[in-house]
Amino acid sequence: MHIIFVVDDDPDQAQLLATALSADGRRVRAFSDPIRALAALTSEPADLLIADLSMPWLDGAQIVSSAREHRAELPIILISGYSRGAEVAAAQGLRFFGKPIDLDRLRAVVEDLLQRQPEVVAP
Repeated sequence: MHIIFVVDDDPDQAQLLATALSADGRRVRAFSDPIRALAALTSEPADLLIADLSMPWLDGAQIVSSAREHRAELPIILISGYSRGAEVAAAQGLRFFGKPIDLDRLRAVVEDLLQRQPEVVAP
C-alpha cells in the first residue's frame, strides 16, 4: 500500500486532503506541523509528499530540499493559495496545485505519480 505524506499548517486542509486520498485505498499521514512532518520523512517510508508552500517555522521549499537530501526520487506536489507557488514548483520541476484544490484532479495526478514508482517498504 502506498504511503502519502500531506503537510499543511491548516489542519482542516491537511485532513481534507488525507480523507480524499485515503478514499482511494492509500495510507495517508496528515501533518499540520511541518517540523514533525520533516522528522517523520527522515525516519519513515513515504511514496509521495504533498506540501503547502507557505507555512510558519518551515516552508514547503525547505521541506522539499530536506526530503530530497534523504530520498532524491521522492515524488512531490506543492500546494499553495499564493500565485508564487506555481513559479517555485516549476523551478524545482514539481507538480503544483493552487488552493482551493480540485480533489478529482489531485487524485488523478497522485495516481499517475504513484504508478511510476515501486512502493517503499518499511524496514
